[in-house]
Amino acid sequence: MMAMIVVNSPDTYGELSHAYWIGVNFADLIFPFFILIVGAAVSLGFKNVAANGDIGPVVRKVVKRTLIMFVLGMVVNLFYTHFEQIRVLGVLQRIALVYCACCFLAIYCSTKQLVQLGAAILVLYWLFILWVPAPGLTAGQLDRGQNIINWFDQFMPGMLWRGDWDPEGLLSTFPAIVTGIIGLLMGRIVMASTPLTERVMQLFLMGFALFCLGCVWSLAFPMIKQIWSSSFVLVTGGLGAMSLAALLWYTDIKQFRFGTYLPLVFGANAITAYVLHVVIEKLLDWKLGEQSVHDSYVSWSQSLGMSQFVSVGLWAVLFFAVCAVPVWWLYRKQIFIKI
Repeated sequence: MMAMIVVNSPDTYGELSHAYWIGVNFADLIFPFFILIVGAAVSLGFKNVAANGDIGPVVRKVVKRTLIMFVLGMVVNLFYTHFEQIRVLGVLQRIALVYCACCFLAIYCSTKQLVQLGAAILVLYWLFILWVPAPGLTAGQLDRGQNIINWFDQFMPGMLWRGDWDPEGLLSTFPAIVTGIIGLLMGRIVMASTPLTERVMQLFLMGFALFCLGCVWSLAFPMIKQIWSSSFVLVTGGLGAMSLAALLWYTDIKQFRFGTYLPLVFGANAITAYVLHVVIEKLLDWKLGEQSVHDSYVSWSQSLGMSQFVSVGLWAVLFFAVCAVPVWWLYRKQIFIKI
């Protein structure tokens, strides 16, 4: 969540900007990492939910949270568009759909079934792109906005983020669910009864294997975040698993606490922090007379002769600090806004 705020600050570039199409920058890791944590959290939350028990209340709660998160995502999109331009798709909407899928998979699927399902989705997604042509396009075409995945987006209601396609499109939600499945598997490893050092090693080895497999697959099916390609799923899932292993080693094995306070603050109200940072970003870009606060900052930094690196970096720090204040206040007051 903290990294998401930084990369969503205006005028980012380099590793803090998303790759134009093929490739993975630092910014491209943040959304899949968020979904991985959703999957891991579902594993932890559903560890005592049995498919043969009374799951009615659980199902109702899952559906309710999914709908609230989806609608909240549409409301957040209004800050980027206009009321007459409803964007049905988006970041929170994708998280909602993946969350819903992960909840039911956590209840009904064994670990082996999760692996089989995830592998099947990734392979079928690749073969679909490889073999099925869209009108006016050749089978296997992977140009930006000119591929079977982006072509399907035109059938979605509302506006699309790229005009006639959307990076959080319809078909790319399926491999995103596999990212959630990897998170489920990560959570099950964390919950295992084996010694913690063993679990951390298992997490790291799983992540390393996924990362290597994704890198090899990328030679035939490039890493593309905006269609959530199968190689992108494996590479980011692998990096996420290795990152979680490193964090568990740091906090649980070594018992280190330095640097953990701020992540704890943001983690306690992650969705709230996401919504707040969108609102704050738009307020800072709101024209007050002839210039917005951000415009005034850019003019000031240019008058001082700041380089782009210094100017963008300083703004990112200031933007993060402004966003951190309300989230920190909520944490201090022990106010946790849950969906």
